[in-house]
Amino acid sequence: MDKPRNVAVYMRVARAPRAWIYCRTAEPNAFALRRQQEELTAFAKDNHYEVVGCTAKQETGTTMVRSGMAEITNAVLRGEMDILLVLNATRLGRDIWNTLEYVGWLGKHNVKVVCLNGELSNREVGRLLRAKQAMQDGAI
Repeated sequence: MDKPRNVAVYMRVARAPRAWIYCRTAEPNAFALRRQQEELTAFAKDNHYEVVGCTAKQETGTTMVRSGMAEITNAVLRGEMDILLVLNATRLGRDIWNTLEYVGWLGKHNVKVVCLNGELSNREVGRLLRAKQAMQDGAI
């Protein structure tokens, strides 16, 4: 009869993706901010994301230098999130190139942007940023 063996089993427990919710309106509109937050929270729950933070701000989207974006940037640098949830890309910013560059920066920090309307896949952002760089370099 075979001698019994002691076997060590190591299990890695998978955790739910950590999501940060970002809501923005340009004009004072508490209802719109609350509605964005409710939609994004419901989406997170349906997709089994752990909501670790929420930023809801009334501020212009014409510049990336604003308090809401600073909150997100600091959370990313602290390694607090895996996913940034937004209603659509315009919530991040109105200037497409600045928004794409920021999303690219998030990707380099292993943060995926999820837009409820399906915009901004990481693959598409990378393709667009490479095209922009090629235009600036005169390759196109």
